[in-house]
Amino acid sequence: MKFKDLNNQKTPVVSIDNSLKKFIELPVFQEKLDKANEVLEKVGLPPKSLKAQR
Repeated sequence: MKFKDLNNQKTPVVSIDNSLKKFIELPVFQEKLDKANEVLEKVGLPPKSLKAQR
């Protein structure tokens, strides 16, 4: 495929770096995840949509 063809495409062309697969099982942001779960336990989930309540 030529460069002009890539620029005119509607879908993006993405290449995935396979070296990132080592992070799949790692809890990279574990502290933030724990904090978010704690807040959700206390407050609960927000309603789906404000329009649905009207």
